[in-house]
Amino acid sequence: MLDFSFEPYRQEMIETLKEFIKIESVKSAGQPNMPYGKGIFDALMFVQSTAERMDLDCVNLFGHMAYVDYGEGEEMLGILTHIDVVPKGEGWTVPAFEGVEKDGRIYGRGAIDNKGPAVAALYALKALSDNCAQINKKVRLIFGADEESGWADMDFYKQHEPWPDIAFSPDGEYPVINSEKGLLHVQLKLTAEPNTDGVYVSSINAGTRVNVVPNKADCTIKAPLAIIQKSLSSYVCPVGAEFACEDAGEGLVHIAVTGKSAHGSRPDQGVNAAAALIAYLGTLPLCAGEISQGIYDIASKVGVYVHGEPLGLDVSDQSGRLTMNLGTVSLSGGKLKAGVDIRYPMSLTAPQVKEKLEAAFSPRFEVSYLHALDPHYVPEDSELIIKLKEAYTEVTGEEAYCISIGGATYARAFKNAVTFGPVFPGQPSVEHGPDEYIEIDALVKNAQIIANAILKLCE
Repeated sequence: MLDFSFEPYRQEMIETLKEFIKIESVKSAGQPNMPYGKGIFDALMFVQSTAERMDLDCVNLFGHMAYVDYGEGEEMLGILTHIDVVPKGEGWTVPAFEGVEKDGRIYGRGAIDNKGPAVAALYALKALSDNCAQINKKVRLIFGADEESGWADMDFYKQHEPWPDIAFSPDGEYPVINSEKGLLHVQLKLTAEPNTDGVYVSSINAGTRVNVVPNKADCTIKAPLAIIQKSLSSYVCPVGAEFACEDAGEGLVHIAVTGKSAHGSRPDQGVNAAAALIAYLGTLPLCAGEISQGIYDIASKVGVYVHGEPLGLDVSDQSGRLTMNLGTVSLSGGKLKAGVDIRYPMSLTAPQVKEKLEAAFSPRFEVSYLHALDPHYVPEDSELIIKLKEAYTEVTGEEAYCISIGGATYARAFKNAVTFGPVFPGQPSVEHGPDEYIEIDALVKNAQIIANAILKLCE
């Protein structure tokens, strides 16, 4: 059990996180020595300079990630965090990249996912160093840079650096997540000559990332304004999104849809504006043609269904129920694309999911897979989980137990790794949505728990 307090570090942790959030570390086009763009490179440099001010050695791994080592030993404990964030999105009431402190919270994109926990882990190492903690393993705190996209950073690390023997990732929920569903990011693509004879959709724009429930979507449609107004006045959206339409000139109507953002692994917690728009378009008498039929297919086979029901994929087991999120939709110049995020339980395999998708969408759509991860599971009676439970209970006074999630964390990158925090039981999930925040008390408590976990695992 810890024999020192984190209160002396509280204000410094607050200021560090606020400055960290100001860096818009969203993945962008790569540059020399900046494989994921300048924003993420700047975030890695911030981590490196912050660690060095703490007298902690930090390695920048060629712009792919950074890591801090503490202690010595033949075995390695990995702490897996990431500094890249999803785009801002819509609906914020505070600036997304200013690190606003208000009402005991720090607001900003990345506050909980995952800059806040990364700062907590860094200060856990600082506190252990300041208090001359003796441990029997090397602790490596990893700051990943491509977690929200394709995990190219983790692939690079695994090719060039030693793997941790045990690891945990503060990128989910407490007490301990020992089971994560499989993941597939799917792209559906259809290219065809548009048919402009009658009612037709000329453009669609919805979503920024496949793993985010989009809260905005819009389209332009060739149809009489009065007809669309009448249609929308009687339309009951199955997910409760809000619709508006206006004259766009030249016989076109602009339709805008507003929903509610959420993490793509929890589509039922959001209101998917893209799915709502596609579902509505699927009710209209669109002109014949491949583009119109493609819209009908997406509406009927994905649409507002969040468990893959029309595809025969509504499967549940001890790891949870399959989820499906229509994260992106676009239509321009005869090219219709849709991005779908699928999290499938352990009783399914990726080939089984792919077989269902290709049976439903091929050959009309080209079906491709942008990102795939197998399910991940660590037995509850493992020493790693037993020690993490002890560390959690000693700090919080609450009973520790194991849970399963649909989220994909770095824990699944290594065999003996689990997810551990940062969200406490009963707290809302605010990552990937507007007004993302972390409670300051929770930030400090996370640092306490991580430090205690290091001591437990490296006694």
